[in-house]
Amino acid sequence: MLVVVTMRQFSRTLALAAAATVLSAAPAHAGQVLLVDGNRAVHVNDPDVPSKAEIALPPAGRASAPFDVASAARGGPRAHASRARQLARSPAKPRADRRAVYNALKRALRSKRVSAASYRSWRGWYVSAVRTYRGLRGARRDQLGYVIDSVEALALAGILSPTRMPAAFVQLERNRRYWRSLPFPAARDQVSFKGSEVLYVYFPGEGLQLHPLSTFKKANNMHGTCERQEPGCDPAGLRRLLDEMEKLAVRRSRTFIAWEYSFHFDGGTPPWISGMADATGIQAYGRAADLLGEPHYLDVAREAIGAFETLPPLGVRTTGFAGGVHYLQYSFAPRLYIFNAFLQSLIGLHDFGRIAGDARATELFEEAEPEAREELPLSDVGDWSRYSYAGAEATRDYHELLREFLASMCTRRLGALYCDYADRYRGYQVDPPELTYMGPELTTAKQLTPIRFEVSKLSAVEAKVYRGDKLVFSQLATFRRGVGAFAWRPREPGVFTVRLGAKELRTGLGKKDKATTEIEVEPAG
Repeated sequence: MLVVVTMRQFSRTLALAAAATVLSAAPAHAGQVLLVDGNRAVHVNDPDVPSKAEIALPPAGRASAPFDVASAARGGPRAHASRARQLARSPAKPRADRRAVYNALKRALRSKRVSAASYRSWRGWYVSAVRTYRGLRGARRDQLGYVIDSVEALALAGILSPTRMPAAFVQLERNRRYWRSLPFPAARDQVSFKGSEVLYVYFPGEGLQLHPLSTFKKANNMHGTCERQEPGCDPAGLRRLLDEMEKLAVRRSRTFIAWEYSFHFDGGTPPWISGMADATGIQAYGRAADLLGEPHYLDVAREAIGAFETLPPLGVRTTGFAGGVHYLQYSFAPRLYIFNAFLQSLIGLHDFGRIAGDARATELFEEAEPEAREELPLSDVGDWSRYSYAGAEATRDYHELLREFLASMCTRRLGALYCDYADRYRGYQVDPPELTYMGPELTTAKQLTPIRFEVSKLSAVEAKVYRGDKLVFSQLATFRRGVGAFAWRPREPGVFTVRLGAKELRTGLGKKDKATTEIEVEPAG
């Protein structure tokens, strides 16, 4: 029987709030979270919270940069929220929307699949949210309105099932509490509430949204802190997080549970799931079972494995572009093959199979790993990585994420190929550009002359031509890996010095290379 997710006070969040006022700096890897405590919200640094870059959801159609809902919305977040609500809300009148929610709750109570206490709490939270919404104006009204509409859309579609109710109504209550008066977060800020370890992320126009990937990454970080016996180990907090997320899991089919995302995203209609997030959750439950002495967590993980046996849009199993089994990042995008997400799905299944001795997880790993080996070379553009198959090149953050997953596959001894690519992609990050002058050595005055060169990676290349100490030509342009040229027309004969410089543009380190040569210019005609 389902129970209400309680909002008790715990010491860990209080300690974090206190630390925010006394710590002069956070660890370099620490993420920042907006901690809500009653009528206050304060930014605190938590070493277990992943950074924004680690959990950014890039769009399925343009995966070369982190997704920014606000910039995607014509007219800003308010216009986006209005369009999103048009998608989420049926043409039925608002009264019908409310009636659909009430009826779903009544059916769940009559079937005894929710307790009377849960029924009263969830109905009360919904009524309070609608009442709060009526009193809000502007952007705050838009944020809360989107979340209300999301719950109503589930009810109108007949899919506000008893197992979806905990996540839907807890998220609704979180948003009601937040949007009454608390400060506006920045886009993609992570938010948590006192007494809870679960992370929500703010998407402009769509309110605070439960973020399973961020939450499970936090769980893995908490586990690592305890495994290494480092200060800050909080086994009670880790147990709270996993217990909360167990209650927020949705029985997506008869064969598996999953942790759903409840907002519209780049063409995807909620509720949708992420193979990467669910695999990270399976991994987190498996790791914590032994550490916390909770064998029940292995059962939770096993219940989630079915997503990797089920085709989209219900599950995340599909056929990869190399013809084998591929696990999707987004259940709504069956032809988007994201390299880093696929590898993390494999790592999660591999780890759980090893930890729990689970033959099913191991089989799912072994079915798909050959596809990863076939796909991986297609992630390499020669001086950087792609984010997805046939897609744009990765941002710095996503290149590093892929490199880290490759290194993880390497340390698990899952194949030399992963070690080779981890080393190669590290080289792309740290090696300076190689710049080579390609000619000519001789030209004629008044003749348009290509100053040709080869550069090993995406760089800003500058060409300067001198006659003695006098600068007679200067040009700067960006060139991709390969052969490039500047067009120079010498006005008179003589010997000219050509100085080339390249500064790589991908890593932010600004590494450089130079080349110097001479060109002899003969008289015209």
